[in-house]
Amino acid sequence: MTSEDSGLPERPPSPGIPYRQILNFLSSMQLGIILLLLLAVISVFATLRPMEEAIEHIYTSWWFIGIMSFTALNLLLCTVERSDFLYRQAFRPNLQLSAEAIKKMPVSRMIKLKRIEADPLSGARAAFRAGGLAVRIVDGPSGPLLFGEKGRLGYFGSIVTHLSLLLILFGAMYGALTGFETGGAGMSGGSFFVPEGNFRVNIHEVKMEYLDEEGKVRPRAKSNVSVTRRGEEIGRQLVSINIPLRFEGTAIYHSTFLWVAHLTVTDPQTGRTTGPLKLLPVRGLYAEGIFQAARPGNLRRELPPNTYYFLEDKGLYLLARQFVPDFLTVSAERGLVSRSYKPNRPVLSYYILVEGGPTPRWDLLELGVPKVVETVAGPVQLELSGFENAAVYSIARNLGRPYLFAGAMLLLAGMYLSFFLVPRRFYAVLDGNGTTLAVGGRGYRNKLLVEQVMERIESYLQQKEGN
Repeated sequence: MTSEDSGLPERPPSPGIPYRQILNFLSSMQLGIILLLLLAVISVFATLRPMEEAIEHIYTSWWFIGIMSFTALNLLLCTVERSDFLYRQAFRPNLQLSAEAIKKMPVSRMIKLKRIEADPLSGARAAFRAGGLAVRIVDGPSGPLLFGEKGRLGYFGSIVTHLSLLLILFGAMYGALTGFETGGAGMSGGSFFVPEGNFRVNIHEVKMEYLDEEGKVRPRAKSNVSVTRRGEEIGRQLVSINIPLRFEGTAIYHSTFLWVAHLTVTDPQTGRTTGPLKLLPVRGLYAEGIFQAARPGNLRRELPPNTYYFLEDKGLYLLARQFVPDFLTVSAERGLVSRSYKPNRPVLSYYILVEGGPTPRWDLLELGVPKVVETVAGPVQLELSGFENAAVYSIARNLGRPYLFAGAMLLLAGMYLSFFLVPRRFYAVLDGNGTTLAVGGRGYRNKLLVEQVMERIESYLQQKEGN
């Protein structure tokens, strides 16, 4: 990297007092690189962990936020320290250059002038403008000095990049400290409370659409959702995949959908009917393991709500295990197998546990086809009388998102200034007896671009002189 002499006097070296040594350390590039690499390594490790674990134990931990804070402090100090130097380079260039100084520039030419005009620099001025330079003439030690430049804002590419990273770090820290991520589920007419945001999600309707895409039926769940806080509605929208409800920096997404089985329980001896009971099937080792291993008295404490039903007078426990809309067969690995998502042949798989009875077992119920289960207290008739859908939601709040977006846009601007708006400066002065033009140029980062502009200037002058 070539730095340009601003023409200002050098600042005296800072005394070796402790606070200055600390500032030098905190603003050093070496520390910044180490902190950025550390953040990168931790972030890679976090992506290999489950999302909930990474959020709770890494991204929101005091030590990770501390590392981000030190990184932000390093960038801030580095930005402040370099801003004065870059400002002087951009807006206070050294224009007191002699012909000898111009000849020693990284790119320079000595061009013989055949035509001596009243204004010998007029041709060079036109050549500078043809090269896309903004030009001006000042008085220099060797006489009138022609100065041209291009890409002045490119000096601030690193500053803009640093500011963008500061915004991104601030957004990440602010989001980690004020945000949350949780979930919830429910069916039409249901609701659930989100204590992290102190609001209630009300599910007014859950409906399914079946789209035929290239011969395959794909379901799409939609739900009409409203959000209330202390009885006041603060948001309402039809939510579906990729169309969340947003409010106060919070977003409610559809993560998936579930089938809810309607189970009717009848006592053949008395004719009493209970239901329809709305049971949410939970196919998973956790729920099934508890149901198979736990004692009946503990089930009501250990099983998730709305997944089981207890018929007290019969001592009967029922656990909704799995629901498929279009039953095909039973697989040892997959459980019930469905042909499609359309409810052509709905079937519910359920576990049965009878107090004082045999080991828990599972069975199937087809829609509208009752089955009788024997208990110690007498028979019980079960029937799958219907079904509906429930929606599962992912709820996340990230108040740092606007800052992350602004930081990303600013980072793009910094990259453009750094790599596409390269500062270039050119100088021209008459040398000797006024028959030779000394032209020199230098750039902030890219010498090749300086040489290309110099070739255009030289070619323009040679054509003008008739060479």
